[in-house]
This record gives sequence, structure tokens and C-alpha cells, in this order.
Amino acid sequence: MYKTDNGAGPPTGPAYRLPQDGPLPDLALYERLIDDGIAEADSRGTIVDHLTARRLAIWLAARPREPVYAHGLVRFIETGAVHRHLKNELRKHARSGNFPDQPKAARLLRYCNNRGTELGPVGENFAAACDQIDRADVQLAQFHDRVRQGNVHPQQAWPDTDGPRILALARRDPDTQTVSLVLDATTANIALFAIAAHADEREAHLREVERSGQNLPEGSYGRRNRQAIAARETRIATRLRAVEHAYRTAIEHDTTHPPPAPARTPRSPEPRSGRQIEMEAEP
Repeated sequence: MYKTDNGAGPPTGPAYRLPQDGPLPDLALYERLIDDGIAEADSRGTIVDHLTARRLAIWLAARPREPVYAHGLVRFIETGAVHRHLKNELRKHARSGNFPDQPKAARLLRYCNNRGTELGPVGENFAAACDQIDRADVQLAQFHDRVRQGNVHPQQAWPDTDGPRILALARRDPDTQTVSLVLDATTANIALFAIAAHADEREAHLREVERSGQNLPEGSYGRRNRQAIAARETRIATRLRAVEHAYRTAIEHDTTHPPPAPARTPRSPEPRSGRQIEMEAEP
């Protein structure tokens, strides 16, 4: 359970239990994550997201607080719910220069105000999900520190040989609908091999479908069906090749590579016999 220095816990409801995945970051690391979240929000000209707001609340709750203030912070940390008493306390701290937490209180107040009337809990597993992301972000930050200090020397290795420790982190941004992946070099090479192989298979299926539809009457259901399948396979293969191209550009930055032609490459394997031609649901 989260506790403030004055011993104030959540006012009601079940106690929040830390997940069994290890300790949470210390306050110094939370400050670093908060700074990163604020910088990202400022770069976009928006308020901080739920995750950074919760980190701000954890930082604020770690100091001695009045019971009403402490209860409001702990409630938000556990559920994402914003009580009016919390907003009142944040407003008091944000508008006065006598409180050392004024900048962080002001940031959290802006977040609370931006939520308007939607002040209830944020999801069923708000605290657990945020804790998991906190640990992942700290692991990533520590990995970056080791790289900058020269303590990490990735090796090109295949799974059956010795290689660096596996690093596989993912983070989804619901606002931009993007997913960021962080992989160690060996895992990335293996993933790219699988992506390229799947692109090969999609392109082979595309050629097979196109050949099978060439002799069908124009405008017939069979030909339209194969054209739809070919269009789908082209879209999928193009996305897969885009990932492959982005990766190769990143690791071969000294050489300029033109973007690959979408959905057609000479190195694709021969189509497999009996491949299903009927319309399938696009993944």
C-alpha cells in the first residue's frame, strides 16, 4: 500500500498491494521519469498523460502532507480518481510560492482540470498497469545509462549461441495510436528475419493470386475476389517491408538505401502448391 510520511493511507476501499514483480522505482528515478513526461508534453503543447500525472502524485505523496491532501493523492495513485478535495489542495499549493512542491502541484492541477467532469477511476487495473510501465521505463533508462557509460557491448548472436541479455520492451501511446518497441540487437535481428520471411510469403501469395486470376473473365466474382486478396496482400507486405527498411536504415546509417518496391521482390520463395485462394479476413 502506498503510504505518505505522515502515515495517511487510502480513506476507504481495499488496500493497494504492490505487484510481485519487484520493487518500484525510488523517488530519484520517479523524478527522472516525471521530467521526461513533462518534456514530452511540452514538446506537443499538451498536458501530461495519465502515467506522468500518477508519477507526480507519487512524488507529492512521499512527503508529509495534511491528511485530506494525502488521502486524495493516494486515492488517485490507486485508481486514477480525482476527488474535489485533492483539486482544492493542489490549487492551494499551485497558487502559492510558499510551497516547495508548487511546480509539480501546478502540473498535476492542470491535468485534473483538463479531465473536466470525467474524474472517476481510470480503468480497472490502473495502478497495476502503471506500476508495470514504471518498471519497464526504469529498466530502459538504466539500459541507456549503461550504454552511455560503455558498459554494454551488444554482440551479433543467434539464439543457439551466447549473446547479450534479452531486452524486449513495448509501450503504446493511445493518443497517437503508436507502439514503441525497444529490443537488444540480437533479438531485433531475429525479429527482422521473421518479418522479412513473412513479407516473402505474402509476396509469393500475391503472385500466385495474380496468376490464378489472369485467365478469369473480367468482372467475374472470381477475378474480383482475387483482386481484393491481392490488394490486401500488397498492403500487408508493404507494411512489413517498411519495418524492414526502417531497421536496415538504422543499422546501416553509413549507406543510403532506396525504399524497397512495395510487395514485389525477386528474392521471394516460390509459391507453395495448394495455397488457399478464397477471401480471408485481413489480420
